[in-house]
Amino acid sequence: MMSRPEQFIDEDDSFAIDSPFDSNTATKRPDLSGSIGGRLGSGAGGSSAGPQSLTSNTLPGGYHTNTLDEPILTTIGRDFSKVGRKTVQVLYPKGRNDALQEWDLWGPLFFCLSLAIIMSFLAPDQQASAVFTGVFALVCIGSCVVTLNCKLLGGHVSFFQSVCTLGYCISPMAVASLVTLLAHRIFVTLPVVAVAVGWSISAAIGFLAGAQLANRRLLAVYPICLFYICIGWIIIIS
Repeated sequence: MMSRPEQFIDEDDSFAIDSPFDSNTATKRPDLSGSIGGRLGSGAGGSSAGPQSLTSNTLPGGYHTNTLDEPILTTIGRDFSKVGRKTVQVLYPKGRNDALQEWDLWGPLFFCLSLAIIMSFLAPDQQASAVFTGVFALVCIGSCVVTLNCKLLGGHVSFFQSVCTLGYCISPMAVASLVTLLAHRIFVTLPVVAVAVGWSISAAIGFLAGAQLANRRLLAVYPICLFYICIGWIIIIS
C-alpha cells in the first residue's frame, strides 16, 4: 500500500528547485548590468541616444538646457539675469506681448521682502516687526486675491503667472519707499509715490492685457488699482 505522499507524485511530473549554490544549474538570469542612460535613450529601432536624449527644448521654468549637472553658481547667475531682465521690462515696458511669460517667484519675493524691510525701517522701533509682517502679508494676500478675481472673471492666465506679474510690478513701489527712507520730506515723497503707483498700475494692466477679459476688463482693473494704491498710501503715511 502506497503512502499518502506517493499517491500524488509521479516520476514524470517531478520537479527540481535550482539551488543558488549549485554551479551546474542551467537556469540563466538576465543581465542587469549596463548604462541606465543608454537603456533610457534607446528607441524602438535599438539605437541609443545616451543621456543627451533626456534634454528637452520645453523644460519647465523656461530652461532650454539640462541644469542638473551644471555648477550651482551658473544656475544662480542665470536666475539673477532673468530677474534683472524682467525688472527692466517692468520699469521700461517695451515688447509687452511676450513679457513675463516664463514666470518665477524669485523676483516677486525679492521685491516683497525689500519693500517690507524698508517700511520696517521707516516705522518706529516698537512697530517695526508689525509693519514688516503687515506689508509682507498685504502684498502676498493682495496678489492672490487679485489673481483669483481675474481667474473668476474668466481670464486666460495662469495663477502663478499673474502672481509673478503683480510681484514684479511692485518694483517701482520699492524704489519709492527707498526714496522716502532717504528723503523724509513730504514734498519729495508724495510725487515720487504718485508716479510709482501710476507706473505699477500701468505696467500690471499692460502685462495682464492678454487675459482676454473682453467686457469684464474694468472689474479686473479696479482691484489692481486698489492694491497698488493701498501700498502707496502706506508708504506716504509712514
